Amino acid sequence: MQHAKLSPSSSSRWLTCTASVKASEQYENTSSDAAAWGTTVHGIGELLLKDLPVPEVVEGMTVDKEMLQCAEDYADYCRALMTPESVTLIEERFDLSFIAPDTFGTGDFTVLNDTHLDIVDLKTGHNLVEAEDNTQLMLYALGAIHELEDIYDIETVTLHIMQSRANHISTHDMHVQDLEKFEKYVVKQAFNIREGETTFKPEAKACKWCPHQTNCEALYGHVKDTVKGAFDNIEDIEGQADLIDTEHMKKILDNADLIEGFIKAVKAVALEKMQEGVEIEGYKLVEGKTNRKWADEEAVAKYLNRKIKADDLWVKKLIPMTKILKMRPDDKKLQEFLIKPEGKPVVAKSDDKRKAIGNTTDCFDEI
Repeated sequence: MQHAKLSPSSSSRWLTCTASVKASEQYENTSSDAAAWGTTVHGIGELLLKDLPVPEVVEGMTVDKEMLQCAEDYADYCRALMTPESVTLIEERFDLSFIAPDTFGTGDFTVLNDTHLDIVDLKTGHNLVEAEDNTQLMLYALGAIHELEDIYDIETVTLHIMQSRANHISTHDMHVQDLEKFEKYVVKQAFNIREGETTFKPEAKACKWCPHQTNCEALYGHVKDTVKGAFDNIEDIEGQADLIDTEHMKKILDNADLIEGFIKAVKAVALEKMQEGVEIEGYKLVEGKTNRKWADEEAVAKYLNRKIKADDLWVKKLIPMTKILKMRPDDKKLQEFLIKPEGKPVVAKSDDKRKAIGNTTDCFDEI
């Protein structure tokens, strides 16, 4: 799949860290099995929305049951937004040259009803993605508005993230005026990138998929300074988090995703280099822990069926809850069996939508 230099899919990075565009040019574009899987599901979804037959192989991969189910859920979601009078755009390549030359993006599904525009993006991973402040979807929306504005009046937009594989749907409503303000910001950032007036700005969202992150001095310095705080050396607080005051603790928590992401990326690159024969002092490659398993479970079952009673050999259990609820969506009696256990206390940001709980020590006379 072709991508623009300033692509919508990487906009959360280049809009924040403008220097990342040039810094990333030295790295080869790579794909993954998960990305290939997602590309195939997008291909199936496109065929379904265009009422075309789905062949056994799509985008070079054999279509399996999970792929088909994911694509069908997506197609059903999109169809629910359509009416006989709708203007629909499926896998539409939007010209974004109003932002920068040779800039474009492909929207999964776009539908215009009267003066309202819906932008749907299919995600096939398990990491939850939100529609609010989603710059990728906002750029698709701008592309659609520029393409349609000469014929239609568009006043409002809803951004949709459709992520059935993770049982997650997210939507966010916007006025066109808000998108016009966003467009001015995007044009300014794109101009600065083209003119070379750029800066590194380490931030969790921007750094997450940046190919330069393990070699980024700005990110390394930011992580080091954040963890160290007012201490002379990181070693002074090693394993003694209780020495950190709440102000320093807040700074670390604010940057937790960024720090954890940086460490994860460094570990991945270290593994890759050591597999290529590069030595890192104090470290070695070892075989990961695994659990024993049957070489041929079907053969074991046939053998044991003659040795052990079936009741003692087999364990029956319900299929996953989400599948049962999907099979019986209107079963009110079934809903009565549902409970939601109380979750363990976790630290979250103040703007988290969950209700704050009191001091957990209040429940005890003594600790």
